Amino acid sequence: MKPVFLASLRLCVGFLLVLGLLGMPGAADAASASATLSGSTAAVGETLELKITVDGADKITAPAVRAEGLDIRPSGTSSQIRMDNFNMTRSVTHTYTVTPLKEGTFAIPALQIAAGGQTITTQPLRLTVSGKAGAGSVGGGAATASKETFASAEWVLPKTSAYVGEAIPVELRLYVDARVQCQTQMPSIAGDGFTVQKLGQPQQRRVAKDGREWELVIFKTALTPAKSGKLALPSADINAVVVLPSKRQRLPDVDDFFNDPFGAFPQRQQVVIRPDPVEMEVKPLPVDGRPKEFSGAVGQFTLETKAAPENVRVGDPVTLTCVVKGVGNFDRMESPVVAGTTGWHLYPPSGKFKADDDAGISGEKTFEQALIPEAPQTEAPPVTFVFFNPSSGRYETLHGKRLALAVSGTAAPSPAAPVPAAVASGAAPAATPAPAVRDIQYLRIDPGAHVAGFDPVWRASGFWTSQSVPLAALLALSGWQWRRNRQNDGLLRRAARLRQAKEEAARVLRRADAKPDDFYGAAIRVLQLETALGRLPVGGDPAAVDAEAVLASRSLDCETAEGVRRLFAAHDELRYAGVGAGTGAAVYPDQRERVLQILAEFEKSHA
Repeated sequence: MKPVFLASLRLCVGFLLVLGLLGMPGAADAASASATLSGSTAAVGETLELKITVDGADKITAPAVRAEGLDIRPSGTSSQIRMDNFNMTRSVTHTYTVTPLKEGTFAIPALQIAAGGQTITTQPLRLTVSGKAGAGSVGGGAATASKETFASAEWVLPKTSAYVGEAIPVELRLYVDARVQCQTQMPSIAGDGFTVQKLGQPQQRRVAKDGREWELVIFKTALTPAKSGKLALPSADINAVVVLPSKRQRLPDVDDFFNDPFGAFPQRQQVVIRPDPVEMEVKPLPVDGRPKEFSGAVGQFTLETKAAPENVRVGDPVTLTCVVKGVGNFDRMESPVVAGTTGWHLYPPSGKFKADDDAGISGEKTFEQALIPEAPQTEAPPVTFVFFNPSSGRYETLHGKRLALAVSGTAAPSPAAPVPAAVASGAAPAATPAPAVRDIQYLRIDPGAHVAGFDPVWRASGFWTSQSVPLAALLALSGWQWRRNRQNDGLLRRAARLRQAKEEAARVLRRADAKPDDFYGAAIRVLQLETALGRLPVGGDPAAVDAEAVLASRSLDCETAEGVRRLFAAHDELRYAGVGAGTGAAVYPDQRERVLQILAEFEKSHA
């Protein structure tokens, strides 16, 4: 009987277990939910743990948890079954990581969860967040979750001394511990005294440093100092989200995995990594020995020139191509100067740049300019390019090679056309002598009647002499009038071109969103064109008009004259500043008003 009894007992226990597992009525308590947070206070960037536990139900979908000022992300799910005196309890726990994003007091709201045909609700939670968990910088200031440094940054540049307008290639290097998960954004670079080229795509590789493995991220750019003196490099903030381990006590004689501070139990932190400040000594461009053709190019360059086509007629266009290659501030580079333009009509050049590096300071810039020969020529006009070489500390001039051309045709006729030689000589055939009178003629006291001869009038003595004088005068008058009309037409066309260019510059000045570079360049252009209009017969390139020429062209009061000098100084600073200068925010309204007032006073003055 005893074996039978034991078998029956096992059968009953198994039946009760099956009833509990199948969720028979009375086998489990009513469902309930609770929420717990690993702490009620935290710092910005510190990670906490949130648990949502549902008792009396299983297979509960993780609820979405959102709260202002907090980054909440699900990190896992676990379930548990407990039995007490044949009463079975099921529970499901959903775990989340909570990372504060800013300071303040925040609430995690009550959550409604559907379980077993009913809706259950958790209690709300509150979290008080204090200051940030430490921003990183090179040299021991990096944000850490432990005593070890997990990330650092540094500036790498070829030299710490430069000239105003010199483009310096630099690298911003970010080192991240190879065992740390890190998501970085593009660095934010800002500072006074430098212009910054747009950052290129970062390069990444693994390196060994100080006996550890690091992920190295390199951001390349170029800095151009805009003023002289001892300047600190712009600040560079690298915002990153890192996954760090929770600090735990080291256990002796346990596997290194558990003692590794970058092992298990991760935490999410938002950090800012920045390099140590670096100072640069910036020297001004020398004034002594500065050629008048210098337009702001700073670097090391070569010059190549060519002209095509090589065989043309007077009035046909010739394209002059100048290619400047090297390393420097190409974005501020102007076209080489074309000298000896007598007998040529020049049109404004166009420029196109092709970079050879990520920083945009190495490459070649091609200028194309149309030339119209006005007389037969045997070669193109000479070309010169002036730049400042920071390596030698001197201004250097490059000369383009002599370009042979064959320009055929006839030059424009001279205004005073010479009198034809045949006419000017006044030669006329000698008059035929009258036949001798053979009979005695009586004296006559009456005039008698005019008797016409048979010889043509052009054969009469003195006819051509009398006619050549008015003919020569008429030809001279016609030549003088033709020359005057041509000169007046040329002046009118030149004045029309200058006025059109002035109107284009004025349109830039009227734009509310004009950048400083464009705005001050347009203001200087207006002054140069207005000065050129006042001295039309003299001619010359308006772009060559400097501040002193502008001031000498008008009778200006002291305040307006000083304002003109300040305009040229501001324009020169932007022009010599280098990459990216004057391409930021629009000109401030008060600055705009001052500049427009100076231009208005200048135009009201008398030449």
